[in-house]
Amino acid sequence: TTSTVAPPASVSGKGEGVKRSGTSGKAARSREEIETVFDRNKGALYALYTRAQRDNPEIQGKLVLEITISPAGEVTMARVVSSELKDPELERKIVARVKLFRFEPRDVEAITATKPIDFFPA
Repeated sequence: TTSTVAPPASVSGKGEGVKRSGTSGKAARSREEIETVFDRNKGALYALYTRAQRDNPEIQGKLVLEITISPAGEVTMARVVSSELKDPELERKIVARVKLFRFEPRDVEAITATKPIDFFPA
């Protein structure tokens, strides 16, 4: 006999914030891969933040993005889920920059992930 097992309603751990958008059973991108690409592009994001600080030295806080990554490695969607920055122009620039990120093309499903980024003065 066989039985069907449903995934838990809430999953915590390394895969938190990552969900598949298809049902093909293909592998998915790892949280580590996403973190690596964000780390590689951290300088560009913080350059935008530093420029915004010139006009508003008080700007700081957490920004949470939701991104969708295609199998080809392109960011097909990026949006702000929440923000403590209170600077819509900076948020728009960060989203535009994240859309330029490139992941390695893989035979995986498109995934949607959330990514928190902390911006605090150096």
